[in-house]
Amino acid sequence: MALSKNINLDNGIILNNAYIKIDGIGGNKDNCSICVGIAVNKDLANTNNYVNRKYYNFIPSVDNAASNFIKQGYEYLKALDEYKDAADLLDEGQIA
Repeated sequence: MALSKNINLDNGIILNNAYIKIDGIGGNKDNCSICVGIAVNKDLANTNNYVNRKYYNFIPSVDNAASNFIKQGYEYLKALDEYKDAADLLDEGQIA
């Protein structure tokens, strides 16, 4: 999974339909840290060629019915104003 949206970089450049993915995750039941990579497209993201990286923390759910921590990370991102209008991108073969 990944997200897509137009991103305004600090230097004034606008990335149309930037490819946004969780590139790293770590933590425990009390706190998850995620590294979010922002790339021009999927191919560049897959080679870790990002134009920007951002870091976030959230408290995950460990309920038996909860999604895995990566999916919870995307749900957390979409709850932020910064990503609230981002489109979900599914990887090939992934079912929505």
